[in-house]
Amino acid sequence: MWPARWGGSRSNRGQAPRFPGAGLTNTIAIWLGLVIVAAIVADLAVNSGAAFQFLARKFLNLIDWVAFWN
Repeated sequence: MWPARWGGSRSNRGQAPRFPGAGLTNTIAIWLGLVIVAAIVADLAVNSGAAFQFLARKFLNLIDWVAFWN
């Protein structure tokens, strides 16, 4: 995928990862999901969802911009 000079996945097949245990575990994923859901609920309660709507629009603009360069 990435060139070997960038430390790509094709250059280090069969080797141990550089930072063992640095991956996204199930516990981290659950906590991250709970924090995101709590932030959305708090935004809906306090701002009527204005911040979430702003971020959603910016994210859709980013998707359009990336799709243009693809």
